[in-house]
Amino acid sequence: MVLVAGVNYGRFALGDEFEEHVAGVLGTSTAVATQLTAAARERLGGFEYDQVATRFLAVTTFPGSELAPGSIRDKAIRRLLTAMVAESTENLMYVGLRAPTDSLACSGLLRS
Repeated sequence: MVLVAGVNYGRFALGDEFEEHVAGVLGTSTAVATQLTAAARERLGGFEYDQVATRFLAVTTFPGSELAPGSIRDKAIRRLLTAMVAESTENLMYVGLRAPTDSLACSGLLRS
């Protein structure tokens, strides 16, 4: 079972597969998902981020999406989302009121 899960989830390690999956689950663009997952990785650190991302992936893909209890799914999704949108700029980006940028430094001072 673990080998099957590893093969199934392994494809998300290549390119933007994980970010595309996050975008699909959250209903946002891949560009926004990429920026938000990068913010979460920076906030959590690589090891913790990998654990949180793996749990998110496990509960949002088959078989976890069908078999995991709702409370487990909610907790895993909420943990990644909380790390992704911890700042007001990221919240605005997630809801589509701010476009993703290369740098969020001083972005509140720029005119649109």
